[in-house]
Amino acid sequence: MVRTLRDAGYCVFQAHDGRAAHKLSLALTNIDLLITNTKMPGLQGPERIRRVREQLPDLPILYVKNQDELAGPPPDGLPADVPTLAEPFTGRQLLAAVGQLLAPDD
Repeated sequence: MVRTLRDAGYCVFQAHDGRAAHKLSLALTNIDLLITNTKMPGLQGPERIRRVREQLPDLPILYVKNQDELAGPPPDGLPADVPTLAEPFTGRQLLAAVGQLLAPDD
């Protein structure tokens, strides 16, 4: 995922766990998008989204739904305005989802 986004010209930062991802998303002054899931230990996806939204309410967020979640509904607490991308996905699908979230409002 990181390589696909970087190859497409995006500047990408990644974190090793949920708490680091939360701190990083708040520390960067010009973050345009947060991509998250529930695989990262520490702070889980919906809780991380809630905490980030407290300080960055307009930040676009993409939630990656992992294999274990495919059969069920989105995780509890996932805001309705957060789109999901289900694994496995192609680079083209990732770039399309990111492009939609970063497209300027008309």
